[in-house]
Amino acid sequence: MTTRRWVALGSVMALLALMLVPTGKSWYDQRQRLGELHEQVTAQEADVSQLERERELWETDEYVEAQARKRLKFVKPGEKTYTVIDPDAMAPDIDPQTGTVEAKNNQPWYEQMASSVQTADDPAGDQ
Repeated sequence: MTTRRWVALGSVMALLALMLVPTGKSWYDQRQRLGELHEQVTAQEADVSQLERERELWETDEYVEAQARKRLKFVKPGEKTYTVIDPDAMAPDIDPQTGTVEAKNNQPWYEQMASSVQTADDPAGDQ
């Protein structure tokens, strides 16, 4: 083979490579994306099955009654309910003469609201 043929063959191969590399990259990227989408579909199918199971539970009277008792503290007539208070929790200061909860600061309500808005706007700021 002559040098001209080698140059022509090399040029054709380089042109072929230039045309195929982007196509190969696109194929690879699409395969990656397809794998991610399959994982997402699997996760969503698991969520759907869990939600269907929860819907089936809500259709039973026993589950609805149990949730009403647990979340809303409903009781049947004649039953007594008890609420256990954590003894280690900080109890608010109560004025013994009036029985009202003593405020930690004596700011008017509008200043308390303004400071609350400032705190909510910058929660990491010094308080």
